[in-house]
Amino acid sequence: MEQKAAGLAVIMPAFNAGKYIEKAVRSILEQTYRDLRLIVVDDGSTDDTAQILRRIQQQDGRLSPISVPNGGPALARNRGLEAVEPETRYVMFADADDELLPDAVEYAMAGAEGADMVFFGFTIVDAAGRQRNYCEPEQLLDRETLRSAFGRLYKANLFNQVWGKLFKRELIGQAHRFPDYRWGEDRLFIFSCLEDARSLKILPECKYRYIMHPGESLISRFCLDKPRVCLEADSVVQRLCASLGCGEDTDADCRYMFAKSIFSCMTTLSSRKCSLNLREKADYVRGIVNEPQVQQRCRNVFGGSLPNMLCSVVRSRQVWLNLAVFRLLVLAGRISPGLFTRLKHRK
Repeated sequence: MEQKAAGLAVIMPAFNAGKYIEKAVRSILEQTYRDLRLIVVDDGSTDDTAQILRRIQQQDGRLSPISVPNGGPALARNRGLEAVEPETRYVMFADADDELLPDAVEYAMAGAEGADMVFFGFTIVDAAGRQRNYCEPEQLLDRETLRSAFGRLYKANLFNQVWGKLFKRELIGQAHRFPDYRWGEDRLFIFSCLEDARSLKILPECKYRYIMHPGESLISRFCLDKPRVCLEADSVVQRLCASLGCGEDTDADCRYMFAKSIFSCMTTLSSRKCSLNLREKADYVRGIVNEPQVQQRCRNVFGGSLPNMLCSVVRSRQVWLNLAVFRLLVLAGRISPGLFTRLKHRK
């Protein structure tokens, strides 16, 4: 007998997630909302991820594991989207080492009436167990009201990740897919969907837990393509703001978010996983600071003296000055993590 399509499909990419994936999977299968299908795309794992998924599938047929050659989370999510039945009403994404609170899906679905996209709050839990909540008041936004709220929601870090959200499957359709990047593909997908969304619902409660595991750092991993993604995301944001009719205040907020992404490109050069030598790092920085879009957008940003000072360093085009200043920023952040937190998450 053919299984009826579920009301919700949850898509989870997984790569060597054996340590954490069972907890993540069960946090979804044990939701109070039962009419869901969990599609886990095993992205070429070499650990016991596949065996764990097969064992759980025997216990709960709502889990659908798919195995693909390793291609990164963007391609894995796209493969998951291809597996969603046409009759499915909503799509949600989750990561294989995070978890949802037991009523997260029910909460999101209850607030979905009249909205193409639903964003709910989330909690970041660091390796020491410290928690930081990200949420905004409840609101239903159409194209007109999104115009004035866009900058505030962007600064509130609600557009940067694909989890903690509910999408109408019809909105995603065949038009919206994740670009093949290893960083920033989330926000590019979200901005793409926002270009077509007629309405957006914000729900205030924090129902998704993003968990930083031991060994993870405030300095995200180095990605060679990151500057290109930052430029592309900013171009999409400018196009989206133009279509919404946003004003100068919103543009200043967006310049601030762009500047922060450029700062992140610089600080990740100090990541232990960055394999570039000093000359290669200098070439990387030179390419960033000489980019006209960087020079034009890193001006008059919102955020206070520290971001504006760093923007001045970037606009100086002095490669070795940039290397030194952002290296010092990383060292200061290791001594006082609160410094990084204020820079990364200031609204």
